[in-house]
Amino acid sequence: MNAKPQLFVVIGDVHADIALAVDSLERLESELNRPISQIFSVGDFGLFLEEADWKWLSGPKHHRHPERTPVIREAWSRWRWRLACIGGNHEPFHKLREFSPEAFGHKLTYTNAGELAHGLPGLRVIGLSGIYHADHLRFVSEQDARSRSAPKPNNWSEMVALARLGQLSLRRLTYFKQEELDLVAALEARPHLLLTHDWPTWPRSAAVLHEDRPERAVLEALMPEFHCCGHWHFADAFTVGETQVRALNILSVRPNQIESGWASCFEWDGARLVEIGRFPS
Repeated sequence: MNAKPQLFVVIGDVHADIALAVDSLERLESELNRPISQIFSVGDFGLFLEEADWKWLSGPKHHRHPERTPVIREAWSRWRWRLACIGGNHEPFHKLREFSPEAFGHKLTYTNAGELAHGLPGLRVIGLSGIYHADHLRFVSEQDARSRSAPKPNNWSEMVALARLGQLSLRRLTYFKQEELDLVAALEARPHLLLTHDWPTWPRSAAVLHEDRPERAVLEALMPEFHCCGHWHFADAFTVGETQVRALNILSVRPNQIESGWASCFEWDGARLVEIGRFPS
């Protein structure tokens, strides 16, 4: 006999607006009149719990907001759900690429690439953190390999150490590696859920289209039941082969307003996965 179905939710980009995320998930529980057993994030959650964490945000410096950290800390203290996540491309990656659960109060699980630990027995979830860059599919890029003076990191720990010394761009921490693609693609096929930050296909609205979609190659190797992703800040639903793809929206672009399709809701009874719908609808 299957267990009573448990509700779990996959959320899109939060971009450090943890307070609104907490309020939104409490609203979802109220609307469904049931508790959330597990939350999964497709990246860009943005847990900048210390002011110094913002120094690790790649991209323009005007996107760094250490003044928001006290609000983030307070909201994270109110966070009461199990959270399992991958990284996007705007994260405190010094605490993720070398993952230490204690840095986040033991409130979340994470993977750079592989099976993602969570609290729903029997549900197979595979995650791949980061985004694609053709020149950075190895820890040592081709340009670095040709240079005698460029550092030659072998793993994420070494890359984080070099970034601390200012010898490596922070942006380099956001790109997944070929060996991670190979690792994930070689896992047992037919997981229930695959999480990547970027989509397995180019959105129809993308200005530039080309064939390089490593996320699609992973999807085709694994053939998951569902594939959830984010990154492009709008919601969509489509199929690739037999896989149902759910692209999730950003949490908010206007103060205190939740964007439609920020989350997808599912039930799991220990044997069967059932999609409930998106939130907000």
